Amino acid sequence: MDRQQSATDRAYADTRAKILDGTLAGGDVITEGQVSTALGVSRTPVREAFLRLQAEGLLELYPKRGAVVVPISPDEAVSLSEARELIETFAITKLLTESDRAPRNLVDRLWELLTEQSRQLRARDLPGFVSTDGDFHLEIVTAAQNAHLTRLYSALRDRQHRLTMSHAGHPALSFERIIEEHHKLVKLLEDGDLDAALSAVRSHERPLRKEAVRSR
Repeated sequence: MDRQQSATDRAYADTRAKILDGTLAGGDVITEGQVSTALGVSRTPVREAFLRLQAEGLLELYPKRGAVVVPISPDEAVSLSEARELIETFAITKLLTESDRAPRNLVDRLWELLTEQSRQLRARDLPGFVSTDGDFHLEIVTAAQNAHLTRLYSALRDRQHRLTMSHAGHPALSFERIIEEHHKLVKLLEDGDLDAALSAVRSHERPLRKEAVRSR
């Protein structure tokens, strides 16, 4: 990898991470100069990084003025939630109809992730908590062994991370509730209770979706 590409990748990764974790919020303005100074690179790779982020829908560029972080629209939040629910309910349906209960290795892994989330909650490690939350749900989808849906779900993960981080502290998002609902879902998967597991996943997705619908 040449030096120019490496600098572009650094500028891209750093800016993208700050957008996803909420350091750069929707509506914030950033400039090539700010990023180049912070990272110690020239403006050309930063410009290329900004173009990549614009293609992903994360930035809107204004020539000679800078870039604006694209806010998460209510419609995007609703669409994201609906897509996640469709994929997760498919995965659970497949897992609990092909067998009378979820695979033991999946259940064990989910308990491990739930323990980690509980530790992160106690430590108030919000970024870690949200990342582990993504791992938790992705494990369920991956266990259903549908490569296309796993790739699609993985592609949604960063946007879900950004949405969750942007609602930290909002009444519609309780991290204690997330822990409780994850615990309930693992038990249902362990017991092979399909209907209750599907209901649990649907209710798990609804609070932020309802909030998004109200803000349309």
